Amino acid sequence: MSKIAVLCNDGVEEIECLTVVDFCRRAGIEVITVSVTGKRQIMGAHQIVFHADEVYADMNFDEFDGIVYPGGPGTGAMGEKPGVKELAQKFLNNGKMLAAICAAPSVFGDLGILNGKEAVCYPGFEERLTGATIGEGTVAVTDHVITSRGMGTAIPFAFEIVRYFTDDETVEHVR
Repeated sequence: MSKIAVLCNDGVEEIECLTVVDFCRRAGIEVITVSVTGKRQIMGAHQIVFHADEVYADMNFDEFDGIVYPGGPGTGAMGEKPGVKELAQKFLNNGKMLAAICAAPSVFGDLGILNGKEAVCYPGFEERLTGATIGEGTVAVTDHVITSRGMGTAIPFAFEIVRYFTDDETVEHVR
């Protein structure tokens, strides 16, 4: 069974975070929500409180097959947490799935992870997708990197993550 981590920070766009968790679990993918704040309680962008499964400092990410960076107003702060950027680079170097939605693809762009890849993001953040070819669709998939535009594309984004680890039949079953 594949295993992914979804990073959570205060200010996360709830639908971008929890849609991935819901759809992947329905598809049989193990998902662990990981708080980067040092505490399990997360206050979402729309004042929805939820609890992460684990705290970043307690994690060993070597056992994961993919990592998801949700967007929202907390994206900038998440990208500045110790180790979060390095983790994305490590996953890329090991050929593991990296996914980001909304403003979060900017974290990948800042690291040069998007060089030569098609990518999309929240409108207005395109300049932060350093080296990427800006896509026209709602979701862009290149190699092990999946990016998406934002809240309104959370469902197709989650389906592409499911497809990455399973197949079209599983996507249709979840749909």
